[in-house]
Amino acid sequence: MRCAVCGCPPVRWLRVKTVAGQLGSTARTVRRMVRRGEMVGVRVGRTWRIDHASLDEYLTVCEAGTAQARQGARNFL
Repeated sequence: MRCAVCGCPPVRWLRVKTVAGQLGSTARTVRRMVRRGEMVGVRVGRTWRIDHASLDEYLTVCEAGTAQARQGARNFL
């Protein structure tokens, strides 16, 4: 069974590579997002793990922002 929001496996902590694949970005970008506080992550040894709920929240906010931008563009035209 997969997550309804992002399609990731139903685990609490995700690998950076998995999150990067979902966002269509690089692992480096995901680590930067964690450092900026856009997503919650923890360092485990030399690797990072991203909180699944944090990824879902980030995607929901981005999707809402995109919908608002589309609505604003329609109102502009």
